[in-house]
Amino acid sequence: MTKDFITIIIVATASVLWLTGCGNGVRRSEVSHEVVDVPAVMYAEQITINELPIVLERLKNRQTEYDFVGICSSPVACIYFMQENGKFYIDYEAITKSQLPYLTKIKLFASEHGYPTVENTYGNTPIDYHDMTHAPVLSLRIDTDTDSIAKVGIQLMQTIFQDNDSTLYDIVP
Repeated sequence: MTKDFITIIIVATASVLWLTGCGNGVRRSEVSHEVVDVPAVMYAEQITINELPIVLERLKNRQTEYDFVGICSSPVACIYFMQENGKFYIDYEAITKSQLPYLTKIKLFASEHGYPTVENTYGNTPIDYHDMTHAPVLSLRIDTDTDSIAKVGIQLMQTIFQDNDSTLYDIVP
């Protein structure tokens, strides 16, 4: 008896679904076929360090969204390649407290290699420290071409942040 009752329920349910379709009682001709515009999730482009010259060529040829491009392997390991009058230089911004010690390390790196530095700011407010109004930026004013700045960037990321040839970098912005 129970088996017959379950069979009747299944047949009845199937019949109702067949009559109404899968549109919750709405006939198929009444179902809207509008495409809903759902915002896409954006992911950063990722490269290995040997692809850096390609990214810098895009920057040089003004094929990037902004006048700079950054590479980040971690929240503290993020450098920005800037272009001014066809020459490139590298900036490092200490927006968080954990980045502050790297300013000294990068300044020492620059000194050892004979790269002039300029201390600057973008006017950004530090995230988790309050001893400065604006987050400091250290700029390695190398003012060189694409290939040379790529070599310096590679050397900087490997020396200061212990990255290697297989490290993945997010391209920012």
